[in-house]
Amino acid sequence: MRETILVTGATGLIGGGVLQRMLEANPKLRAYVLVRDELRWKRDLGRWGGLASRITAVSGDVRSPGMGMDSGARSRIASEVSAILHAAANTSFSRPLEESRLSNTVGTNDVLELASECRGLRRFAYVSTAFVAGRATGTILERDNGLESGWVNAYEQSKYEAEALVREARGDWVIARAATIVCDAVGGPISQANAVHHTLRLWRRGLVPMLPGGPASRAEVVTLEEVARAIAALALHPDAARTTVHLCAGERALAVGDVIAIAWEVWGCRDSWRRRAIPRPDLVDLGTYRLFEQTVEETADERLKRIVRGLGTFAPQLAYPKQFDRRHAESLVPSVPCDAESLWRHVLAATAREAA
Repeated sequence: MRETILVTGATGLIGGGVLQRMLEANPKLRAYVLVRDELRWKRDLGRWGGLASRITAVSGDVRSPGMGMDSGARSRIASEVSAILHAAANTSFSRPLEESRLSNTVGTNDVLELASECRGLRRFAYVSTAFVAGRATGTILERDNGLESGWVNAYEQSKYEAEALVREARGDWVIARAATIVCDAVGGPISQANAVHHTLRLWRRGLVPMLPGGPASRAEVVTLEEVARAIAALALHPDAARTTVHLCAGERALAVGDVIAIAWEVWGCRDSWRRRAIPRPDLVDLGTYRLFEQTVEETADERLKRIVRGLGTFAPQLAYPKQFDRRHAESLVPSVPCDAESLWRHVLAATAREAA
């Protein structure tokens, strides 16, 4: 059966990874991709190889009213598209709430409006984040977890609000909540650096004396291969209708204290770094960490202030220990879990090579 899919965020890490796998798996699949910069898209088209012949770029932007699409393109999509993969997002943790909402909440609403016009739509697949759980603790189930606990940053809140819009929509949807991606695959490249890599660089330079958290705090990370493979399977999976799934390490996630110990072991293999005798960061309660932030703000130089402000947009998440339930995900797309310690050793070794 011929399928036509619309993908937002196809130039991003997850959207591009999912689309590639879907095209490779189904030679009859064709795709429309929403692109903000058509010249850049054309310049990078070579990365798609022979798959490019089945991809049609449409100029638009989820931050613009009506997604910035002209009426002709919108009409074609409404008549041809049988599935939508919405992966476009503003993933910055430091943006104010209204700015995060523009891309993540309002933008999702506009994509859902387009979905309502698609006469043959079978599935709306939404790429969310596991951290819509915000300040909740304990076991996080694969469902709407409520608003009671609040969030650590505007990104988490705006993605939660977008999930609520998806759940309220008519028709068939699936929500895929991904953990933080730290590399393409175990042993593979790191195509996109994020807050985790930034924090590791600061650890290695001795610029993070403490972090909020405790023995139960887990470092929840995954690979692009795990996430993209799962979403590609879920996007049209017949049993995934109106389901939320966690694409996370879950019970496999290492404690943050274990990650710190492994980091000092991996980095300590280099004499030049070991001789610097950089102390490991302490894990402290959130109140103590807030006092540390206040002291830095009042007494430190601008460089350290910027570092601590940056960490403050996401590090407090560690003070709310949680484990992500994965039963829905495993029942729909059984996986061979990667070894969490091997994953961290690979990423930590890459950090050391980068600094050499």
